[in-house]
Amino acid sequence: MPGARDHFGEPSKRRGTSIIYCTVLLVLMTIFVAFSVDLGRARLAKTELQRAADAAALYAVDGLTKNLSAGQIRQRCVDAAGDNICDGTQVVLNPSQDVEWGTWDPGIASFTTVSDPSGATAIRVTARRTYATGNPIPTIFARVLGQNSFDVTAVSIAARGHVISPSVEADGSPWLAGMPSGSTVPATGGNPTPANAPTNSPSQITDLPIVPGAHLYFRNTSGSTSYQDAGTFGPDGNTSWMVQQDPVNGINSTKAPLNALVGIFLDDRTPSSTAMNPTLDFSTTASRNFTTLSPKLKQVFFIGDGLTDSGQLQDFVVPTGATRFYLGIMDEKGWWWDNTGTLSTTMMDQKVTLVK
Repeated sequence: MPGARDHFGEPSKRRGTSIIYCTVLLVLMTIFVAFSVDLGRARLAKTELQRAADAAALYAVDGLTKNLSAGQIRQRCVDAAGDNICDGTQVVLNPSQDVEWGTWDPGIASFTTVSDPSGATAIRVTARRTYATGNPIPTIFARVLGQNSFDVTAVSIAARGHVISPSVEADGSPWLAGMPSGSTVPATGGNPTPANAPTNSPSQITDLPIVPGAHLYFRNTSGSTSYQDAGTFGPDGNTSWMVQQDPVNGINSTKAPLNALVGIFLDDRTPSSTAMNPTLDFSTTASRNFTTLSPKLKQVFFIGDGLTDSGQLQDFVVPTGATRFYLGIMDEKGWWWDNTGTLSTTMMDQKVTLVK
């Protein structure tokens, strides 16, 4: 009966086609499940590895503020990372490869390595679970597809301190810090024009907390300044020409290299309303090569590039009562009006933060 054979054969063909579709769908679902489970495992491992890298970077940067050696800083990273677990095993760092010190530029969000930790302001830690390091994240289901493991890497950068990047104009006189408009630094010694506020007022730093007893640091200080008929000078100024501004506006006398970067701390009072503090002298190499400086209120002090001759970050302690801080340029006799150029610096305090 041909008709009966055709009638009963058609459902069999449809059933065969359905089995093929179901098989293909099952394979696709298996692939999806395999990668979903293993990718989820890799993502969790990434989170755990990032936590370890963050902890290591923070602990290491805190070590920078304690002037620890390179070996001690590396060991801090290893110890902090080892307190964390990634995919069920302890996180292990290679201290010679995974720990880098450098400087952090917040303006362009850039980390630059340095060879000496004493000049560093930031630490970069790279935690790895990779095939190259012999500890990738193994897969379970994806093995049937030839994917035996995933590489996972986490990078963390921590910087010591609030980090800002102020600029300082060469015509800013620290002897006008905190003084009202119309105040002057008198013109003497053949200078025809006094420095005056606000034209020659120094740069007030408002983005960094000024906390008495805190420690401030300056890094990546660059730029150049000049004055009429002269060459150009970097942050340390003209170390062949020492100048000394007389006391004015209640601010002490200071002797330091011409055109050097200098600073001054104030409280909330107008400087001219309180007694002056003693003179400071930075006219010798030794006097500028300090590791820690504790200026008093209303004392103009030398900053320069913020480093000792050996490249160590110099430590500036905020005095009792300070609420304001200014950056200016060293000069004398009111001559700020003919200064030109700009200096810039990376300025920070002791606070330790993750920056990336």
